[in-house]
Amino acid sequence: MLVQKSYVAAVVQWAPSFANPQLGAERASDAIRQAAEAGARLVVFPEAWLAGYPYFEDLSRHPDYMEAWRRFARGAVAIDGPEIGVIAQSASRHGVEVVIGVNEASISKAVYNTMVFIGSDGSIRGRHRKFMPTITEKLVWTMGDGSDLDSHETSCGRLGGLLCYENHMSLARFACCTLGVEVHISMWPGHGFLNSVIDANVRQTALENACFVISAREVMDPSLVPDDFPLLGEPALWRANGGSAIVAPGGEYLAGPEFEAETILTATIELDRILDTKWWVNPDGNYARPDVFQLLWNRNPKPNVIYQPGLPDEG
Repeated sequence: MLVQKSYVAAVVQWAPSFANPQLGAERASDAIRQAAEAGARLVVFPEAWLAGYPYFEDLSRHPDYMEAWRRFARGAVAIDGPEIGVIAQSASRHGVEVVIGVNEASISKAVYNTMVFIGSDGSIRGRHRKFMPTITEKLVWTMGDGSDLDSHETSCGRLGGLLCYENHMSLARFACCTLGVEVHISMWPGHGFLNSVIDANVRQTALENACFVISAREVMDPSLVPDDFPLLGEPALWRANGGSAIVAPGGEYLAGPEFEAETILTATIELDRILDTKWWVNPDGNYARPDVFQLLWNRNPKPNVIYQPGLPDEG
């Protein structure tokens, strides 16, 4: 695969179409078109953008909570479903790599917070299910098993990433370094109280792992929630200020952080810059001490059920 050493990356800081994945897929397709027309070869969306971060997740005692959960769960999508199919077609049509956060449905009705990697040919390169939902997020999302954390070789370099507070798990960041991630996708919600936390984290990751970091966040407002959605009477829940950014190896901002507006941020990714930072510190290279510290990583799938073959007939 021919890797482009220099290309434009874009991060889509748009509000999601909350609980409406069909409309969300159409808007994602439009964003991909606009980013591609601006020269982007890689397009990144925020956490759970299809079809919306569950800003209501900590109100489990509210009388309208269960109906909000039902609407949220019904808006989850299958990886091989029509909504992601629309996005994949757009990626192929415009020849761009796409990374998007989705609420992933399952046949058991569990909902996963999932990062989906879509190739410029429209193929699904892989997914990563968030393996540690944060605090009350555990009320709406099921934990992934960690077996799908990986890097993906593309014409835009090796892509990988983590979701929200997974980015604070130092061993998870180190795992991404050992996977050779060159462009780290860092997905978050748009909570304003996270601004300083995310600033510190994305710049540290860019230095620590000597990689580019694309920090994708959304803007949100009560006016963007369907009029009949439960908990709409709690307007403070539905405010998010964005703050998306693109960071170079070493921690320099190339674009953003941008706040309080729907926008598509772009910056030029120059992969050769990675080597300069790796010379200073490489946790899987010149700064590794496996005789002192080692990571034990169980990458095997961990299913809830292990099926065993039946016993042979005695007759």
